[in-house]
Amino acid sequence: MRVLIVSHTYTAPINRAKLSALARRVTLTALIPARWRDALFTLRVDRASATNYTLHALPVYFDGHILRYIYPFRALAHLIAHTQPDVIYVEEEPASLALAQCALLKARAKLICFTWENIARRVGAPGVERFNLSRCDGIIAGNTDAAQVVRAKNFTKPLVVTPQLGVDPELFQPRARDTDARAFVVGYIGRLVAEKGVWTLLAAIADLPTAQLALVGDGALRGEIEHWVATRQLETRVRVVPAMPHEEIARVLNTLDVLVLPSQTTATWKEQFGHVLIEAMAAGVPVIGSDSGAIPEVIGEVGIIFPEGDARALRDAIHTLQNDVARRAQLAQHGRARVLAHYTHERIAAANVEFFERVLAA
Repeated sequence: MRVLIVSHTYTAPINRAKLSALARRVTLTALIPARWRDALFTLRVDRASATNYTLHALPVYFDGHILRYIYPFRALAHLIAHTQPDVIYVEEEPASLALAQCALLKARAKLICFTWENIARRVGAPGVERFNLSRCDGIIAGNTDAAQVVRAKNFTKPLVVTPQLGVDPELFQPRARDTDARAFVVGYIGRLVAEKGVWTLLAAIADLPTAQLALVGDGALRGEIEHWVATRQLETRVRVVPAMPHEEIARVLNTLDVLVLPSQTTATWKEQFGHVLIEAMAAGVPVIGSDSGAIPEVIGEVGIIFPEGDARALRDAIHTLQNDVARRAQLAQHGRARVLAHYTHERIAAANVEFFERVLAA
């Protein structure tokens, strides 16, 4: 099977492990932007290198805008004509212009897109989305709610729920910690924005005098958080650590006793997956998450779920794990087992190929 995968996601080198896993099952060509600006970093692909697949990096217009970015049309048309894929898998939302380009050029190939959008609302231009959905032969949804949203738009062709990315269990794995005379460390890794629930986490930690908190990331609330910490004289217990390259996150996880993802639903957003959860679980770090969006779906029975926005419930969950070493060890063991069973790059690549075959057969 010849597959062309098109996505901005793989401008980040760490994510290309998924491509390598796919390429062990299909003849794979990948197309990515040569530059991508996300919320924290600008990523540049100076030399596109790959081991068992072919990687093309093209300059794009409107880089950093998931729905608006487009490839040079002639270059994209040439690539599709040259590779003659059986499947074009565009890991972008149904309303994206990059998907529309592939929909125009797909010829005899089967076209599949990916969606995280788990709230029924207008996203992008409705005409573009309708055209793309009419041309797609299948959709992969990153969570159950996203599948329901796209079905409500009268998409009746094959659909499956599978995360976009997995984790590398060799990079993210349990490593020995120095626990002698060390404080109990709670971690948060992600954007410092209101919808991620950081204020709920800070309120919970303020009531736990023997726990420390490491907030790793950047965002609009960074200055306010630092001021909040200073005015309450919590500098010895709460550290705000600047965002770092994804490749360093595994090292940070191995310094934590528990990871918290306290996301809070808004009118236009709820947690779509929470990739840091499966990274922490793979690293043997117990996880606590709110009940926003897909978090309970991701954690299953191997972590603790609390009502979003409830600082007291979060405080109690953290306190429980702080005082129960055996429970932490059990959650760590079961969390890694869940990742190995469902969330490695190999597992997700296998699920992708199974769906590609299903679409081709249809």
